[in-house]
Amino acid sequence: MWSNRTNGAHAAAYNRDVPTDALLIAPGVLAVVLVVSAVGKLRSPSRSAEAFRDLRVPAPLRHRAVVEALPWGELLLAVLLVTAGGPLAVVAAVAAVLLFAAYLALVVRALGFEAPVDCACFGEFAPGRISGRTVVRNAWLLALAVLDLLVLTPVVAGPAAGTSVVARLSTGGAWAWIVAAGAAALTTWLVTAPSPDAAAVSPTASPEYGRQTDDEGDYLRSRTPSLPVLLADGTETDLRQLSTRRAQLLLFVSEGCGSCQDVIAAAPRWRIDLPAVDVRVVVTVPPGEGALTSTEEPQSLHDPRERLRDTFGFGGTPSAVLLGADGLLAGGPVTGSVAVPEFVDEIREQLGALT
Repeated sequence: MWSNRTNGAHAAAYNRDVPTDALLIAPGVLAVVLVVSAVGKLRSPSRSAEAFRDLRVPAPLRHRAVVEALPWGELLLAVLLVTAGGPLAVVAAVAAVLLFAAYLALVVRALGFEAPVDCACFGEFAPGRISGRTVVRNAWLLALAVLDLLVLTPVVAGPAAGTSVVARLSTGGAWAWIVAAGAAALTTWLVTAPSPDAAAVSPTASPEYGRQTDDEGDYLRSRTPSLPVLLADGTETDLRQLSTRRAQLLLFVSEGCGSCQDVIAAAPRWRIDLPAVDVRVVVTVPPGEGALTSTEEPQSLHDPRERLRDTFGFGGTPSAVLLGADGLLAGGPVTGSVAVPEFVDEIREQLGALT
């Protein structure tokens, strides 16, 4: 029979090796994800603002102050998840559950929108359309947040409940780090791996027509692709043939894209400002469908099979490209609610200098 001292030693060893030590990887992984998300948003604030609009976040939460404060809040939460103990640790865990639950709700709702939504959940990192895998990713992150909250409870963690991650990580056995590495690898893949949709429209998908420059930074002009497109009246034409008559500024937009609304509203003004250029809206719905169809010259262009988007390698909407009347690309492609108006301003300045 074991002595009381032996029983006490085994009990102490058991307490050190309980599975909850392995589960401490949850707040660590969440902290890394939050840091990546925050840095991506800080490096690309305009893309984050576009994501808020595209995801149709309630208007009060789309205020500039909220958009700018979110990444700093994520950074603060990341620090608290791994350093806080006691009641503050519980508060941080609850905040993480609420935050990731909100992110999950937004992407689930976005799947029901009429137009595809490009996710900028991690700013300039891991871009791509919201898909079923985006939902899986966010559900996994929410599960980790719930797990973190459970680990802080006395029912699961016992006497160590509420102890900070930093204070407890050293108690885990070797197997705990194997579990930790597996969870971290899965989370990294779910967060950073490009979705099939993103790969199909990434700039590298069509290097011939992606925006290219030479060693000195000068724009390299490619030949306008000879692709069939439909005019609003149902007539089929060829993009290269269309552009040999007049220069064409193509604005790739979507009716349900929040970031596209300013570009759509500005298109009539740009037609006036650029009289030597046909400013055309390009949509992916068939002719006659949607509010953006227009049979007035210059008619809207319709690309239901998304051949133009795939060829030019657009990463989302709004995007724009300028086709020269000499059969060569004259500018672009560019993407973003900020980049497109700036692109139009450049065209206006260049045309003004020529005249």
